[in-house]
Amino acid sequence: MRVWHLTGYLTSVGEAFIPGVSTSATQARRAWCGGSDRATSTRSLVVVASAFDFSDHKAAAYAPQMSLDMYLAFPEDASKLIEVVDGWIVRCESAGPSHQAIQLNLLSAIREAAGLRDRAKQACHRVLGDMDILIADSPKLHFRRPDVVVYRCIDDDRGRWGRKPIAADCLIAVEIVSADSITTDIRDKRAEYAAAGIPHYWIVRMTDNDGPAISVERLLLTSDGEYAREGLAIRGRDFHAIDTISPFPLKLTWQALDEGL
Repeated sequence: MRVWHLTGYLTSVGEAFIPGVSTSATQARRAWCGGSDRATSTRSLVVVASAFDFSDHKAAAYAPQMSLDMYLAFPEDASKLIEVVDGWIVRCESAGPSHQAIQLNLLSAIREAAGLRDRAKQACHRVLGDMDILIADSPKLHFRRPDVVVYRCIDDDRGRWGRKPIAADCLIAVEIVSADSITTDIRDKRAEYAAAGIPHYWIVRMTDNDGPAISVERLLLTSDGEYAREGLAIRGRDFHAIDTISPFPLKLTWQALDEGL
């Protein structure tokens, strides 16, 4: 979906400049709101640019909610770009290079630690990135796709969701916060993962939301169904980005977390 940002400012002569829109377009329609004739920063300019094509936005407004059957029939290239929350499609931007490097380093470290614990306990967990987690299939479809997820092995297909995990299978969900996912990762997914019963939620913050990792917050689900902070590592204060024994022993330095940046 294309998203157009209709933003701009007033010049000293009272003309409106909107990046990406020609002067003729900005002059299409104007309505001034203010108490004086002089152009000031307190005067509001309302611009309706007839050059914009809102057909995609109108189509999205009238789009039906996504059901599980619809999602399973959705083209694979498009399904990789979305999550579905309470039946509504949420567009997910592709991750930047720093995000991807940190994600791969987390995958490797967590997979090794989980494997050691599984062999000792004769258990089986998978550690994958960008894997759909089904939170609910009715009355409205709801799934998320964490950057890293640890879940118990699933050997047999379970209905239409196949061998992909549901929330009850998950041990850890990890999200790496990017500039366009701050509210989603810190507030929305925290509430959703807690309500779904995922025991551990880890949140990784990057410098300026697009640089080396700067903090790792580990949250543990409590008996009242909410997350409480189990640990917070901050770069420059703590030697390890992750140093925990829960749910399995894992130590990871900041240098190892940032390898490949």
